[in-house]
Amino acid sequence: MQIAILGLVWVAVLAGQSPSGLGEDPWKFDELLEKAVVARDQVRIEKVVAADMRFITEPGGRELGKQDFVNAGRFSEALERNVDTVLVEFHGETVQTRGHIQVRTLRSASPEYQIYYVRLYRRGPDSWQLASHETVRQVDGAVAPTPLVPPAGRAPGGYVINRPSLSDPWASAYRPGNSVSLPRALQEMKPHYTVEAMRAGIQGTVLLECVVNTDGTVSHVRVLHSLDSTLGLDDEAIKAAKQWRFAPGTRNGEPVPVLVSIELTFTLGKK
Repeated sequence: MQIAILGLVWVAVLAGQSPSGLGEDPWKFDELLEKAVVARDQVRIEKVVAADMRFITEPGGRELGKQDFVNAGRFSEALERNVDTVLVEFHGETVQTRGHIQVRTLRSASPEYQIYYVRLYRRGPDSWQLASHETVRQVDGAVAPTPLVPPAGRAPGGYVINRPSLSDPWASAYRPGNSVSLPRALQEMKPHYTVEAMRAGIQGTVLLECVVNTDGTVSHVRVLHSLDSTLGLDDEAIKAAKQWRFAPGTRNGEPVPVLVSIELTFTLGKK
């Protein structure tokens, strides 16, 4: 990922923006959220974070919720949280952002660190809300700025616009919510153990994200939380998920491709 530190320091409310929302400009969502954290603006944070928000603070870390995110903002030691160039993707009625935050603190042990993240926003009852934040990498210390080469054009403020191709199944699929209904499972398939994984005694759960097509079939599957990528259990989970069948999800009554999450568990019987 190429980085360009823009030096955006958010310590005051932006002119023309509601203190309790994110507005309608997706390229400003991350900036406004980080501004609220630095200012400890609990009114805005409570307003713009969805009740079912997913919060993951480190790669492979456990999933937390809204209150954890709110508490992190309330007790933040950050003096600055500078939002770097952000990649913005539009997925149906949701917006995904990927970017980098330069965090500066008063702590002598770690005066600066970098957060690389993925966020998902969706429209809430009366405003856009943060549905998930996942930290994909965290680096202690400063990073050297490098020129940004945008993959698809640039929006005002240095933000990169990436409008996915309609032929991309991940980009064109909808997420459940608002007018999009969740597909209903009609046929489930359990995954098979590999001999190697059984010998190794591996047990646990694989979390998958799938595209359920308008005919109820599953065409694309990716691993969100891996159990085993070397002895075949992740692959077996993907094979099983592709054999599931659903009553398709709908949008305004019409079948549409919808993203669903499936958990498949591997359990060894007692000896």
